[in-house]
Amino acid sequence: MSRIIGILILLLACVIGYMYFFGKGADKENAHHIVNETKDLGKSVGDFIKRQSEKYDNGEFDILLEKISRSINKLRSKTESNTDEVKDDLRDLEKELKQIDPEKLSEENRDDLKRILEDLEKEIE
Repeated sequence: MSRIIGILILLLACVIGYMYFFGKGADKENAHHIVNETKDLGKSVGDFIKRQSEKYDNGEFDILLEKISRSINKLRSKTESNTDEVKDDLRDLEKELKQIDPEKLSEENRDDLKRILEDLEKEIE
């Protein structure tokens, strides 16, 4: 399936390239328009990735880890924290936290994440 999609994209690029250089009238204008929009899309995706990377680097995930830690402490303080519903929520939270790439976190955040995951495991047991 991925080969078919790859071949279709390649054929589409060839047709647009042909029209871009050898097309006449409206076909050439449309090809120029498509190329310009594709460039804009590429720039937008690049800017989006750069902003997300900056958020990661600027510590916005520090705040998230802090909130999670506080939530776990609140759950501990409740006497009914042993219910199955709460344990299911904690398991879901643990799965989400395990998807975070620790290599992109600062050393302090890695330690916090590790501590939070250990606390979650203790609460789930």
